[in-house]
Amino acid sequence: MSNILCSTRNLLIWEKPPLAHTGQWPTLGAIALLAFLVVGCAGPRFENGVSVGTGKSGASSLTIPVPPSTNEEASGDLLISILGVQANPNTQEPEGWKTVPGFAGFNGATCAADSGGTACQLAIFYRIADGSETSVTLDWGTRRHAAGAVLRYSNVDQAAPIGEANQQRGSSNTPTAPVVTTSRNDSRIMRIALAEMDDAMTFLEGTSVLTSGPRSLRVNLVSFPDAETDPAAGCGPPLSGCRETENAVALAVSDEGKGSAGGSGTASWDLPAGDQWLTASFEIRGTAND
Repeated sequence: MSNILCSTRNLLIWEKPPLAHTGQWPTLGAIALLAFLVVGCAGPRFENGVSVGTGKSGASSLTIPVPPSTNEEASGDLLISILGVQANPNTQEPEGWKTVPGFAGFNGATCAADSGGTACQLAIFYRIADGSETSVTLDWGTRRHAAGAVLRYSNVDQAAPIGEANQQRGSSNTPTAPVVTTSRNDSRIMRIALAEMDDAMTFLEGTSVLTSGPRSLRVNLVSFPDAETDPAAGCGPPLSGCRETENAVALAVSDEGKGSAGGSGTASWDLPAGDQWLTASFEIRGTAND
């Protein structure tokens, strides 16, 4: 049975109790319905996420805090670490993590090339939390701009949390994540977009690069913050006025639930002008109780 009730959040709250002498509930005008959310056991649930960039000077590694669980149990959740880095350095798999198939780092998943060579690289790793995780360090050995994130999902198949994974690259103003075929009902589809910005930089306004993406946005950042947020590590806005933008990358992550197993369809973002990009789609499997 795939829809066993696991938990309730934001319980239904009534302004007045039932009318004892009639056994009837008050009229709608006399109640305050805040929310009633029932979570099914089969579907993975997004719990928390943290994203970090290297700053305008770049770096050779990125340490990302592991987001805490919102549940009492810190173990058993799926942790997904994502790294988008300029060019194609020799990315190292962090100890204790596994690679999402096809996204190992060096030569695994790269953006389209331009006159400067391979534009950017995407690496994705995962592990089942045991409660000891505090951070993950993603290392690529040479100074580059990079953006990364760690996301936490509960209610996953701990033995086989990752299903089909696929990638797509191009040079345009519409990065499009490819189709994957989910193997179970109630899976979640993770969508990732990574783009460089040297061609698009003169058209950039503010601090946003990847816009109009799929629903349930979890991450959207550039490898350095704006100077108003962090004067030491940042620049802009606008990004078009920062020479560091030529070497920067933008990373966005979304996810969505899929009720029935089968093809996921595509998902797209917008860039303000054509540039090199890479996208990913993969299935996050829920508890196997169908």
